[in-house]
Amino acid sequence: MGGTESKPSKEDENNIGVGGGRFTEDKEYRLYRLVDTNSNGGELLPWMRYALNTGDYSLIDGYLDSKLKEFMYNGGKGKLESVAELVKLRNKERNAMLGTFSRKKGKGKSGPNILDDFNQEGNQGDLKKALKLLDGGKSGKGDAKYREIVWKFDDRGRMGENIVGACLMQGSALHNKLAIKILSAYPKLINDIFISEEYYGTIVNEDPYMTNYLLQHGADVNQRCYGAFFCANDQKSGRTDSLEHEYVDLPERTNYMGRMYFGEYPLAFAACTNQKDCYRLLRAKRADPNQKDTNGNTVLHMTVIHENLEMLKLAYDTGAKLQVMNKQSLTPLTLAAKIAKKKMFEQILQLESTVVWNYGEASSIAYPLAKLDTINQETGHLNEDSALFLAAYGETKEHLEMLDGLLENLLQAKWDAFAKESWTKSLICFVIYFIFLSMAFMNRPFSLTTSVVMNDSIYVLPGETAPMIDPRAVNWTLVPDGMSWPNRTYYWPPTG
Repeated sequence: MGGTESKPSKEDENNIGVGGGRFTEDKEYRLYRLVDTNSNGGELLPWMRYALNTGDYSLIDGYLDSKLKEFMYNGGKGKLESVAELVKLRNKERNAMLGTFSRKKGKGKSGPNILDDFNQEGNQGDLKKALKLLDGGKSGKGDAKYREIVWKFDDRGRMGENIVGACLMQGSALHNKLAIKILSAYPKLINDIFISEEYYGTIVNEDPYMTNYLLQHGADVNQRCYGAFFCANDQKSGRTDSLEHEYVDLPERTNYMGRMYFGEYPLAFAACTNQKDCYRLLRAKRADPNQKDTNGNTVLHMTVIHENLEMLKLAYDTGAKLQVMNKQSLTPLTLAAKIAKKKMFEQILQLESTVVWNYGEASSIAYPLAKLDTINQETGHLNEDSALFLAAYGETKEHLEMLDGLLENLLQAKWDAFAKESWTKSLICFVIYFIFLSMAFMNRPFSLTTSVVMNDSIYVLPGETAPMIDPRAVNWTLVPDGMSWPNRTYYWPPTG
């Protein structure tokens, strides 16, 4: 067995990273000779335009067959790559962007790479089945040990994209037709992800037609995006890698703020960008709205963060669950209270409520208190993750506005039930204590006042603020022309 293209070469590794060459502005990217992402240029576009105008696809087919294969592993068949190697490349690129003292190495151990010294040109289907068994059948969870790579590392674009990604980023009808033509010739490119620190795994394309085409031809509905560009703002500086899994480790405490934080999964991306048709297409392909991203957020959490009321209703109607908690133990309801999204909070309350009875315009509605009240129903202790606690102790005026409506009624009910009586008892005890304290102070013996005890011997020296005591009145030892005092000497008697 040979060692054909089993892992990135040293040259490949040097080309992965801002400081290494691939992402430097002065490098010439061979990919952009084919499709230029900065213009409508590129060698393939005139041939595709000619094919569409004349119906003669022989030239574009011949070009794709003769020219494109050199950009891909095994002539477009792809190769399996250890995830640990991909993580190392991503980590190297991140460190190239950071200062010397901010650089971080990947954690954990990668283990042996069984692809070393293995010729992947033949029997690749059997190899993939064997590796899937070794991974325990894992799929879409970011913990598989191997990934199939088709486009060569050193021939990718600035964002780690392949030629299909370059076409989809342009998004014109001509580029989409070209992408479909390329995928027809090389179908394995459909799951060939972006490989870079900023856009790792990117899947964004707000086009229902292309989404449907990709899904119909085998696109992975569970492909996650781990790029820093799509990360919460306050987590970007804390990103770290582990050689034991593909996803990025993030700091647990976050405010989830970030215009491009979309939740990693295609379904969450569609919900955050208000792509209803794409969302329905993904659900038709059994994409799970309750899958959690690295922060533990589901589609419903993401609609709350981006305050998208219509997509929240659509997600709920198509199977999303309101009881799922993220890594900060927040459900969509309590998350809305934490980040003060009042409209989303009220909508989720309405979805969780139960109508007891209706009579004309009057009605009785019951709300579950498990995530609303400050008292934990199981332990009886204070629940700091409850909606009422998060709203009451919030730091913005929007949190104060959260206390209107149901939370205000809940506070009033707690006041009437026990808080009023407890506060009254505390007030009475304080008044009694204050009365006795005042009486004790006003009726203390005059013979024990400071002035009497010290025999009116307290002075304040010029330029000083601390009081001084006449040593003759308290039998202190005098020294010639002065008085002994810790670390200082004062002359006596005081003058001025």
